[in-house]
Amino acid sequence: MGSVLELPSFKADFGLEEGSPGFSNAKNAQVSSNVVSLLTAGCFFGAILGSIVNDKYGRRYSIMAFLMLFLIGSAVQTAATSELSYMYSGRVVAGLGIGGMSAITPVFVSENCPPAIRGRIAGLFQEFLVIGVTIAYWLCYGVAETLPATTKQWRIPIGFQLVPGGLMMIGMFFLTESPRWLAKENRLEEALEALAYMRSEPTTSPAVQTEMAEIKAAVEHEVESTQGLTWREPFLPGNRIRFVNCFLMFFWQQWTGTNSIGYYAPQLFQTVGVSGGNTSLFTTGIYGIVKVVATGVFLVIGIDKVGRRWSLVAGAIWMCAMMFILGGVLVSYPPDPDSNAGISSASLAMIVMIYLYVIGYSASWGPIPWVYVSEIFPTRLRSYGVGCGSATQWLFNFVVTYVTPAAIGNLGWKTFIMFGCFCFAMAFWVFLVVRETKGRSLEEMGVLFEKFHAFGSLPDVETANETKLSFDGAATSVHNEVQGVETEERVKR
Repeated sequence: MGSVLELPSFKADFGLEEGSPGFSNAKNAQVSSNVVSLLTAGCFFGAILGSIVNDKYGRRYSIMAFLMLFLIGSAVQTAATSELSYMYSGRVVAGLGIGGMSAITPVFVSENCPPAIRGRIAGLFQEFLVIGVTIAYWLCYGVAETLPATTKQWRIPIGFQLVPGGLMMIGMFFLTESPRWLAKENRLEEALEALAYMRSEPTTSPAVQTEMAEIKAAVEHEVESTQGLTWREPFLPGNRIRFVNCFLMFFWQQWTGTNSIGYYAPQLFQTVGVSGGNTSLFTTGIYGIVKVVATGVFLVIGIDKVGRRWSLVAGAIWMCAMMFILGGVLVSYPPDPDSNAGISSASLAMIVMIYLYVIGYSASWGPIPWVYVSEIFPTRLRSYGVGCGSATQWLFNFVVTYVTPAAIGNLGWKTFIMFGCFCFAMAFWVFLVVRETKGRSLEEMGVLFEKFHAFGSLPDVETANETKLSFDGAATSVHNEVQGVETEERVKR
């Protein structure tokens, strides 16, 4: 949205001052803050609602419901007149939809992915997010260069939100419900069919049968071990540490400063010395391309090979270094707003630091938190865990994006030093606390996080596998049980 705010047509239609670079104008800075932060506020409440709806009505239908909210909010923004209230209300409604989908989509994806490629597939959530942002950057640059400064100029990038949203709605009709959620609801036949559909194999496939047995055994163990528990379940020792990790993972992610740059990239590039609205939009577009490429490369060669833990540590240290250098250059060589000499060497160096920063973020704290929190929770709590993470993300997204214009305007270079300190602190936290989840099945996470359960020791991996394989004597017998055929005698034999 920061790119749309820089369009002269938007400033003219909504009474903002033109020709003021970055956050130099107080009114422009306040409107920028409101437009961006209201979306994230809606996302916060949407994420909370999503975690509740997700578990009650299933992943697929919940996503479709929140997607409809997003489409309504986008339509209101597109139809907004000169009154900012229409834009504000549309941002809140769209935010509710985005927040709900962000709480559900990682759950839906992780529950349908094989362990070997789960990191890459679940990480595509972040990849498509940055692709969408990059398209928005270049769309704004395109309309700024080719269209006159009329209402149509800013309505096109705003209205374009409806295109991917509509395509997503169509695509949802061709997907099935999560097999793990169906198994939790005791809809075992549907779960088996859904799993076979996602694996592109028949229901009689040994691989599908074995995985179904594992899912069913894990769900039954969860139900048995938590029998009679209600609100106290998240506070059990093994679950408590998962929720704390989930909260802190997204807390740290937001204080990297990524969304301060992402939402306000054109204004920030002007702050470090990129003069001219269209030039800053072009520089922002390059920033988006760097982010897309870096995220894609990491998902292909890094996340399932290097793993989650060390990628987070390395990424945090890298971002810390870039932020410290950026702040140091900005205080030593502040840009001259009255200069007509073009981009100075110091400004160019700061642009490079921002690009290098986002490479580190895209290869660590961008995709990994979404993957991590969708992995670590048992099926019974996964929707609430991811909802907690998503709500935390949007809460501090709101805080950071709301204060960024004032922080840049009042603190200047110290803002980047602040973000660098946060990056250093979170590297230390990950090194001490975060556990590696690479290559583990969702059913093995209990072994990793629950050395001892409130009701006794959890089975180790070997015991869990034995339970899975002996659950009904053989994979085919599991299929028979799913179909409602009694197999107790076979187990006894």
